Amino acid sequence: SAAGTTNQVVLATNSAYFFKGSLIAGVTGGGDTAAWEFKGAIKRGATAASTAIVGATILDRVAYDANAASWTVAITADTTNGGIAVTVTGAAATTIRWVCKIETTEMTY
Repeated sequence: SAAGTTNQVVLATNSAYFFKGSLIAGVTGGGDTAAWEFKGAIKRGATAASTAIVGATILDRVAYDANAASWTVAITADTTNGGIAVTVTGAAATTIRWVCKIETTEMTY
């Protein structure tokens, strides 16, 4: 789905969040699978446009099948909605189900 305020972590105005998450991806029927863990910090000022990742997000690919080696995940700031953007890339002509869980510790100022 397209990113929006109902399907991603959106920061409160004037806040900073520590986040950690896990992501699993797989092809229907027990096909290729890959898994990642990530953690980092993100902040937002007075507007969504001010949302920014703090430093560098740590992203670890935990496990993957050989045919899933080229699948990628990127964690960035969504400056349109003011949230955490998780962007994935799979394989051409392949239906892959992606599921992500994000936990946050939040501070507003």
